[in-house]
Amino acid sequence: MQVFSWVSGWIILANVAVWLGNIATGMDPMNPRVDQLLEWGGNALPFTQLQPWRLFTATLLHGGILHLAMNMWALWDTGRICEQFYGRLQFAFIYLASGLLGSLASLFFSAAEGVSVGASGAIFGVVGALLAALFTKSDRLNPEWVKAVRRSMLFFTAFSLFLGFTVGHIDNSAHIGGLITGAVLGIVLAERFDPEEFNKQVVPRAVAGVILALGIGLGLWHIATA
Repeated sequence: MQVFSWVSGWIILANVAVWLGNIATGMDPMNPRVDQLLEWGGNALPFTQLQPWRLFTATLLHGGILHLAMNMWALWDTGRICEQFYGRLQFAFIYLASGLLGSLASLFFSAAEGVSVGASGAIFGVVGALLAALFTKSDRLNPEWVKAVRRSMLFFTAFSLFLGFTVGHIDNSAHIGGLITGAVLGIVLAERFDPEEFNKQVVPRAVAGVILALGIGLGLWHIATA
């Protein structure tokens, strides 16, 4: 397993840089105020309807250093595997699409009444893509490794969703939206297990994935802002 993931590394740097910018402007590093997060681009339905870019900027904001640290650890732990499975460009697409569709899903729940921030929707998308590959292509990988990683990913997903349903201030709608997006894209996109097969299928399947994500995203946006 590769030690360094280029895409995950840059995403982590971007999130940390935004957090440092938050701190430099006077935001509390442990418990930032809601109005500060909103000012920096948090996802909240009345504002996002007029400023759709908040669907993206919200994924770069975090509710304190602990929130940031947990998300970045999860991204580093799962991102390097997912990037090896799907390649840098497809992995970046999975992350971005899952984050955006997770933010869109949040408009119907958490962001409808409050401000939603965090990279966890995108990270759940990475986990969803990994699970899709581990369940549908397990014959291409070491069985013992697949069993261990699949168990770990399922535990992480179940425990995180359980916390989301039982603890306040956790945006489970973004988690579920990202998870479903990642799982679907993980099935649609080509994995790099067989180089020859990957080279033949990567472009048409990537195009199909982009069209699918755009269609779902535009549909959710239309419903949320109607």
